This record gives sequence, C-alpha cells and structure tokens, in this order.
Amino acid sequence: MILNLQKLSVLSLDDCDLSQIIHPYSHSAANFSFPPHISQIYLGNNNLNSSMYHWLFPLTSNRLETLDLSGNKLDGIPEYLGNLCLGVLYFDENSMPVVFPDLLKNLSGCTSVTLELLQAQSSQLTGSISDDIQKFSSLEALILSHNKLNGSISEKLWKLPNLFRLDLSSNYLKGAIPKIKGKSKITFINLSNNSLEVVPSIAWKCSVRRIDMSSNNFHGPIPHVPSLCLLDLSDNSLTGEIPDCFWHFKQLRVLKLGQNNFSGRLPASLKYLTKLEVLYLYNNSFTGEFPLSLQACKKLAFLDLGANKFSGYVPIWIGEKLQSLYIFRLSSNNFYGTIPSQLCPLVNLTVLDLSMNNLYGTIPTCLGNLTSMVQSSDQNVHAYSTYWEYFGDSYVDHMTFNWQGSIREFSSTLGLMKSIDLSSNNLTGIIPDELTDLHELITLNLSMNALLGGIPANIGQMTNLLHLDVSRNNLSGNIPLSMSQMSSLNYLDVSYNNLSGRIPSGTQLQSFERSRYIGNEGLCGPPLTKYCPGDKELEVTPFLGQSEIGGKGIDELETWFYIGGAIGFATGFWIVCGTLIVNRRWRNAFFHYFDSLKDWVYVKMMVFIAKLQRGANA
Repeated sequence: MILNLQKLSVLSLDDCDLSQIIHPYSHSAANFSFPPHISQIYLGNNNLNSSMYHWLFPLTSNRLETLDLSGNKLDGIPEYLGNLCLGVLYFDENSMPVVFPDLLKNLSGCTSVTLELLQAQSSQLTGSISDDIQKFSSLEALILSHNKLNGSISEKLWKLPNLFRLDLSSNYLKGAIPKIKGKSKITFINLSNNSLEVVPSIAWKCSVRRIDMSSNNFHGPIPHVPSLCLLDLSDNSLTGEIPDCFWHFKQLRVLKLGQNNFSGRLPASLKYLTKLEVLYLYNNSFTGEFPLSLQACKKLAFLDLGANKFSGYVPIWIGEKLQSLYIFRLSSNNFYGTIPSQLCPLVNLTVLDLSMNNLYGTIPTCLGNLTSMVQSSDQNVHAYSTYWEYFGDSYVDHMTFNWQGSIREFSSTLGLMKSIDLSSNNLTGIIPDELTDLHELITLNLSMNALLGGIPANIGQMTNLLHLDVSRNNLSGNIPLSMSQMSSLNYLDVSYNNLSGRIPSGTQLQSFERSRYIGNEGLCGPPLTKYCPGDKELEVTPFLGQSEIGGKGIDELETWFYIGGAIGFATGFWIVCGTLIVNRRWRNAFFHYFDSLKDWVYVKMMVFIAKLQRGANA
C-alpha cells in the first residue's frame, strides 16, 4: 500500500510496534519497499532490533534527508546508511550498547559530507569521540548527552566549520577542554555532568553565547568569553575570589556560580551586567554586605545568595530597583535587622526565603499584598525571551528546596512554587492576619522564632497550602477550627509552643504524627494520647487491680486486646483458607462466586453507562 503512494515524501510510523506487525524474515517483509520520493522516515519507539535493516532499508535514493530510529533496540548502524546522504539522524534512547567510533565509521560515506544534525541521547554509546568526527564537515549540531562516552574532548571538534551546538553532557569525559581556535561558529556548549578538570585561561576568540559546564571538577579562573549570554559553572571545585572583570560580559543574562568554594566580596563590576536575569551564587563563602552593584541589574528575576557569609541589612532599595524579582533567597547568611516593608511591592515574587539569619522585629503586615501569592497564575515557569531557543534549548530555572524534610529540586514547576520561609530568625510579635490572604501560597515556614499570639483564626482560607510549620515559637491559644478544612495540607508542625485545647477534628489534622503536636502541654485529643475534659467515652476503668493512678491497667488492657485480636484473626484466616486449600469443590465454588460477582458488576456498569449515553443523545 505504501509503495502505491508515489508522491509520499514524509512517512511517520512512530509507536506502531512494527516489530510485532512485520517479522523481518516474513514474505511481507521481503516485498516491503518505499515510494521513490520519500525524504523523511520516522520509526521511533517500535522495539526494532538490528535484524530489521535488511528489509526496512532497500534504500538507494539520495532523496532521504531525515531518518529517526529513536526508541528501539539497535546495536549500531549498517554501513550502507552512510551512502544515503542523510541530513538529519535521530538515534536517541536505543537500549543496546553502541561503540561510537564504529557508528561514525559506518556513516563515513556521503552522509559524512551532508549530515547536519546527529542526535543520540541516552543510547548506551561507549568509547571516545574519535578523530573521525572531523570528516563531518557539514555538522551543525552534535547532541550525545546521557551516554557512556569516555576519554578527553578532541580539539577536532572545534575545527568543524559549521558546528554551532555541542551537547556532551552526562558522560564520563575527563581532562582539559581544548582552547577554541580560529573562526569557530560554536554558539552552544553543554559539557555538564562529566569529570572535566581544566578550562583554558586565555580568552576564547569565538561567538559562544551559552556555556554549561556545571557538575564537573573544574578549577582555575572563569573563562573570558565576551559574547556570553549564559555561563553555568555551578557545582565544581572553583576557589578564590571572583575577578573584577565583568565589564567584558555585557551580554550576560544567566550567571550560575553556585556550589563552589568562592570567597571574598562580590566584584563591583557586576554593575555592568545590565541584562542579567539570573544570578545563582548559592553555597559558597562570599562575604561582605549585600552588593550595591546589583542596583544596576534591574532585569534580575532570579536572585539566590543563600548559604554564604553575607552580613548587614537587607537593603530597602530592592523593592524599587529589582522589581522583576520572582525568586529571592538570602537563607543561611548573617543578615540582621528587620524585614523591610519595601519588599512588599515586588508583585512578581513567588519565593521569599530569608531563613537562618539574624533578623528581628515583626513580620510586615504588607507581605499579605504580594500579588503573585494572592492571585492564581497559569504560568508554569518563569518566561524568558524566545532568544534562548536560537541557541539550542529554552532556558528553565531550577532550584532546590527543603521540602517536608528532604531536599527536592524544582524546575519546570518552579513558577508554581509559592513559598515564604522566615524560619530560624529572631522574629517577634504576632503572625499577621494579612498572611492568610495569600490564597495561592504553597508553603509557609515561620518556625524557630519568638512569635507570640495565636495562629490566625481564618488560616483555613489558605486552601492551597501544602506545608505549614510554626513550630518552636511562643504561640498560644487554640488551633483554629478552620484548619480542619485545609484538605490540601500534607505537612503540619505546631510542636513546642504554648497551644491549648482540643485538636480540631478533621481527616488531615488527625493523620499527622504525634511529634508534630508535642511540646504543647495544653493540647489534647487525637492524635495525642492526652484526652480532653469531657471525653468520657475514652476513659477506661482501672483493670486487673490497678489503681486509678498511673494508668498501668489501661496499658495491660490494650496489650491483651491486641493479643486477642491477633489470635482471632489468625484462627479465622486459617479456618477459611485452610478449608479452601483442602476441599477442591469448595474452592472452585468460592472462586466461581467471585467471578460471577465480577461479571455481574461489569454488566450493570455497562448498562448504566449505556443508559446515560442514550439520555445524553436524546
């Protein structure tokens, strides 16, 4: 049938399970052929193995430009494919090991001259990037991430005259990165998650716009590339002070140097980064006050200075100068003073983390006006300009949180993460009622402060709240009844306060561990074992001669209750199951009954659905 479609140019057979439909040695396979004008063939996710090559490709036409073999079980590529003059080859997610130098060798015919895109992500590629790569003179994009490639990066890569995108991330590459020489067109470089060690210290004379070398073993200086728009050197072993040379990086939009061993003050030349949108310096040893040079970075949207040694006041100019902020983290530093009310006009702010500092004073009531935490948003991630698409990938922020006792990373859903964390400071005063107006807030952590008063009575209107921690304060009064309506809440900690009264009844509040309520002498009711006054149905008469003082009789009663229950369950279980095991006729009748019951339920459901459909059509 396909052969009769003489003008067919694009054939997509993705997810057709071809390995089951056409056996490679069947009569239909022997007669299988393609129309003469076919230019694109997509065969992804078909469980094909290498035996399919002899019937699937009786191809000799040079018209074929794009071939997609992704998501199969191929252990390589036959040599004759190299004679097809392919322009695009997809070989992603093949589950069989493939030696990369052999793959290049089998593509060394016409394809080596015409191939523009070679993409083989997550394909069990092994071996090194051999010098044969220099034969692919038309190659524009080489994407080999998430494989098992080893050895060093060949300088032949930089000599490919048309290469603009290189992605070798998540492999086992090591050694130094060769210096880019000549008139290279390379624009996008991703070498993250390898074991590379040395970056050339001399300026790169090239047009590189995006460099991601995170999660390696780099040491030494920051590469000098004036054309850069994105530089990610996070999670390496970089040390010392950052050189004061950022006037060379005026195009920079994303700077990520987090999780290194940098120290000292931030350079004043940061003020030249007027296009900067992301600054990620988390987990270093930077010192000094909040950098005044950031006043000039008015496009900053993501600012993470957490886990450093910064000190001084939180600047009052942030709300005026950095109005685009949606992520603002200063956690685990030595900032002191009050929380400035000038943060409240940050209408885009979705994450505010000032935890683990030395802040004091009261919580500003105007935080209840943070627009992005009040109003719902369909935006899933922070939207950067489509400018990034040209350079290979759209850029997506990511950030780690201490989420319910474990460290989790958020990326594509970061824009939906609405969070306030003011924990581990010296804050006093009450929890402002205005905070309960933040209807879209996901997590609120006010623990380990010196807050007074009660939990706001209308906190139940925060229906999207998943995480609430007000532990280790001086809160008093009852737990508000409205909290029993917070059906989304899956983490709650009110321990070590002065709360009193009955824990409101509600499936959520009773499901939390007792440890989340301890340290409040006046609290009573489930899940605590302390009964509230008037709970007569829970009072147990002393048993086995024990006095009313001490409660040992209750413990013995509970022990015998569980022992009796266990014996009764075991006896009943073996009476039923033992009979079914020994008596075959009873066993057959038993399972026949359940089969009949299942069929009856199924028929009733189908009849009911049919009635609904007829009613809808009528």
